[in-house]
Amino acid sequence: MKLWFQHNSITVNNEPDTSSGQVAESKPVIHHPWIKPAVAVFCALEIIDGLVTYWAVNRGLISEGNHLIAQMAGSWNFVLLKVIGAILSGFILLKLSEHFPKITTAAAVSIALLYGGVLVWNSSIIIHVLIAG
Repeated sequence: MKLWFQHNSITVNNEPDTSSGQVAESKPVIHHPWIKPAVAVFCALEIIDGLVTYWAVNRGLISEGNHLIAQMAGSWNFVLLKVIGAILSGFILLKLSEHFPKITTAAAVSIALLYGGVLVWNSSIIIHVLIAG
């Protein structure tokens, strides 16, 4: 029994080829083409957010609001953490999309919109500080 958010895939079952005796593997057909672009956009935006934060913290324009990573926000370890986190999250979403394509596509689009909003917010603060300063 499949739940409403699970993938309604079409499985291609290959019958054994009597001439060679081999059986090909069954593979589900993926119906949601938006998952890969959504994951790519969210990964790119997360990495850009890390680079902008690194730059702005090192210039003294802002301070990191997340107290868990505030100590490392001005170091390359922060950028490395953002890059690795984005790539791992993207791979996990792509793997989950094989079973839950609707939810993972919605999650990837939501995360991309979130990071887009974060970048707009941070950019407005940086621009305000540059103009006032």
